[in-house]
Formats: sequence, C-alpha cells, structure tokens
Amino acid sequence: MIRTFFFYSLMLMMLAGCNSARKTSSGPASREVTVVTYNVHHANPPSQPKEVIDLDTIAATIRKSGAQLVALQELDSVTVRANKEFQLKLLADKLGMYYYYGKAIPYEGGGYGVGILSKYPLTETRTIMLPKIEGFTGEDRVVALGRVSLPGKKDIWFASTHLDVSKEENRVLQTAAIVKLGESLSLPLVIGGDFNATDEKGAIQPLTAFFTDASINKAPTIPNVNPKRRIDYIFFPKTSSFKTVSEQVLMEGFYGSDHLGYKAVLSY
Repeated sequence: MIRTFFFYSLMLMMLAGCNSARKTSSGPASREVTVVTYNVHHANPPSQPKEVIDLDTIAATIRKSGAQLVALQELDSVTVRANKEFQLKLLADKLGMYYYYGKAIPYEGGGYGVGILSKYPLTETRTIMLPKIEGFTGEDRVVALGRVSLPGKKDIWFASTHLDVSKEENRVLQTAAIVKLGESLSLPLVIGGDFNATDEKGAIQPLTAFFTDASINKAPTIPNVNPKRRIDYIFFPKTSSFKTVSEQVLMEGFYGSDHLGYKAVLSY
C-alpha cells in the first residue's frame, strides 16, 4: 500500500514538472485587449427626430462591449445641435475612460470630428490632418491618436479616423497617408474608423499591404438595420504581435446610430 502511494506521488510530481517546463518553454503568456470602432452619428438615433441626442445609449453599447480602447467618429463638440455639450468628454465620464478629441471641421459654433477613449492613460496625443485633392471644398478629415501603455508593458499608438465620403481620390490619398504614418512610428499603430470604402475599393488596398485587417468574418456594419456593407474597420500592423482572437458586430446597439459598432478582441 505504501509502495503504491509512493509510486503515484512520484508520477504526479513528474507530470507537474513536465507541465511547468512546458509553460516555461512557451514563453510569457499572451494578453488581450478589446477594441471597438463606432461611428455614433453625433448620438442622434436615426429613427428619432434630428433634435434627439441620446448619449446614454451610445455609452451603454460601449460599456456592454467591454472595450478598453474605442475609436469614435461623427462626434460633436459644443455644437448647437448637440446642446452645446462636449460629447466625447461626457461619454468618457459615463464610462470612466480617458479621452482625446480630434476636431476635423468647425460646425454650429463648435466642432465635428473623431475621438478615442481608453481605459489606460493617453499620452503624446495629436491630431493629424489628412490630404485631399486640389480644389476640394468638402469636409476636412483627420486622424486622432494617442500613445497607450497596455498591461504587460506593451506600448502602442491608438487612433481613430473617418475618411472622405464623397470622392475615392480623397480616400486613396488618405489611406496612403495613414500607411506612411504607421511606417513612421516606432510603436505599432492600431487604428479604427469609418473608412467609407468596402474591401474591393482602391482606397483599402494600400492599407492591407501594411496593416492586417482585424476582421476575418468581414460582416457588414451599415446600415444599422439589415446591414449590407462593411465600411468600419480595425487595423494593426502586419509586423506587430497582434492577432484577432474574436470579433463581433454590435447588433444589439442598432438603435443608437446609423452604423453598427465593430469589436475585435486582440491578443499580444
């Protein structure tokens, strides 16, 4: 009986040693970060009159997603139609997140643009104007970005953008500029946004040469009811350690905006 007990004890110790060695040989455990991109339509639900602003619904959608990093588009900052409220700050306060706003154009006494939210402090924030064809008189477009230190001492740049809706020539110039930006940074650039282009369009091609598209399923994100097209993306550099673990189009958030949010869980 004693001999049998000793034999099983020895086997358990050997197995524990093998498991320990296996964990050590595989290197450090990977971590995950949840990223969401969401065009919020200045928090005006498309089924409601234009004067209705519902930031609580947008905040609830983001909260339920569990996102640690959020790229937002079509944000108003102290405009008349948004009741002179700074929408990104209000969302940050509701969600307990850090924020940075990138104004693209002046609008109704305030601004209209893009923003980022982060569960982790944002540093070295900046807004970069994107190029446009000569003589173009439509809306200017920008990238808003900030440096983030993720758990595990993983530093990245996180960004939000919203490309021109009217001309493919502008989008081609703008995606080329985003690639140059990614190449110029010493840390990986994770960027989410409304790119106003589907996969087959020329504007997306420069991006996929440098970046990995986080989506494998490539599910549509617009319109909010019965979506038919995918124009909302999350990208990360091919040279980075990021990989897509899971993804989801946020169908339950269909009321809040004319777009559906897109969520990707990335490992690193």
